[in-house]
Amino acid sequence: MGNTLFWKHMSLFKAISNLFKNKDSFLKGSADFFSSQTSSMLIEELNTMSKETIGLSSIDALALKISKISEAECIIIAKITEENNFKPISICQQSKLLHDQNTEFEIDSFLTPETRDTLLDLDVPTILSQINIRTKKANHGSALIISDNNKTPIGAVLVFSRSIEDKKLTNILKFFSFNISAELRHLISKEKLENKNKKLLRTEEELKLKNQLLDNLNKNISKAKQVVDESSRLKSAFLANLSHEIRTPMNVIMGFTELLSAENMSPVQRRNYIDIIQQNGTRLLQTMDSLIDISRFQAKNIGKDQQAFSLNKMMQQLYNNFHAEIDASGKPISLKLTHTISNGEDIVILDKEATYKVLNHLLDNAVKFTASGIISFGYEIKDNQILFHVEDTGVGIPEGKEKEIFDLFRQGDLRLSRKFGGTGLGLAIAKRYVNAMNGQIWCKKNEEPARGTMFKFSLPLLSKKNKEIDSPTQNLSRPLIATSPSSIINNQTLS
Repeated sequence: MGNTLFWKHMSLFKAISNLFKNKDSFLKGSADFFSSQTSSMLIEELNTMSKETIGLSSIDALALKISKISEAECIIIAKITEENNFKPISICQQSKLLHDQNTEFEIDSFLTPETRDTLLDLDVPTILSQINIRTKKANHGSALIISDNNKTPIGAVLVFSRSIEDKKLTNILKFFSFNISAELRHLISKEKLENKNKKLLRTEEELKLKNQLLDNLNKNISKAKQVVDESSRLKSAFLANLSHEIRTPMNVIMGFTELLSAENMSPVQRRNYIDIIQQNGTRLLQTMDSLIDISRFQAKNIGKDQQAFSLNKMMQQLYNNFHAEIDASGKPISLKLTHTISNGEDIVILDKEATYKVLNHLLDNAVKFTASGIISFGYEIKDNQILFHVEDTGVGIPEGKEKEIFDLFRQGDLRLSRKFGGTGLGLAIAKRYVNAMNGQIWCKKNEEPARGTMFKFSLPLLSKKNKEIDSPTQNLSRPLIATSPSSIINNQTLS
């Protein structure tokens, strides 16, 4: 309480000291402010804190105090904006504070050098209409410009009262001008700090956003680098495998062709050499076909040549080709073909070459990666879809690689490439053929037995009965090896 009284008296002392420095600023006359017998009472009244001002801001407290003492109709304390307008900070009408006054008003004469420290007469209706205040009792308006320490105008105090000349009101305004100037300076400094804080916060948010974008960009770059590195590694492995897949059969062909020139060779041995040359030539041709298929996929000219053909005949030819290959390899593998559609009812409209190649690649993988056991393949009609399957008991697919193996140059395990051969193109080509025919392909590990793989793919069913189909003698696709005379009955397993 003592500190409060001390600062209250210090504030009064500073205000009175400023007034004494320029006594001419007070009105002179028969009721001189300092010579009046009631001057001490007025000063005490000016500096006394009333109960109504408790809890109010300093500016509102000043406006309310001036309104109470002067008994004016309306008191307005305003600050000067950047546009040289006046924005009300506190409005007190008939000793009641008004809130939510966001309007601005203009008085050009306020900012001229001649108006400094001078009371101005106001056009009451013009000013009050700009700030939406209605009062019929205010006949006179006065204003005092408030300046900072550098004599720069920072605001004004406007008083609207009934009387035209009121010396007491004038002296009250001059008395409080120091406090109002201090509060306006404080308010302006506070607003500047708040604006700087807002700018800093916006800058901080922008920096956070940029940092987040940079982090995302770095992550994307890191992922892209990993993809590039992986692609480079796969291409290197592919080129090494491709070199092996081309050079190996070429060396075999060149070597056995040279052996055929021997004169003392028996007919049986010569026949065996010719078979070896043909088998390696077929292997080399398959590699070339895969590379050509990749080029065709890039040209997007695949899977569109639809025609009607017999699925059973195509499946039979695939069985014959791979049965002969299994016999030639000497592997203890049983090949099984299953289908439930009888001849004559198996006519479908598809891209025959694409369908054949998909099954050919899947069966080629099954034979390549199966040392012994069973390889089964076939199809069924279900929900207007032709569902094909190829299942084996081979080495299977490593966990988590079920989708990757359909990528170009990708194999289940690159370490298998030298042992089993291959370029890593077969499954990628099969997937692209299936996609081109608006189908789907997937694979999963066999549960029983605990190894091996099952590939499935589905194609839209477009059946076509009672229409002439392609000739049975027409070449479906280039066979892997010479066709063997083996035959098969539906749902029957042959070794």
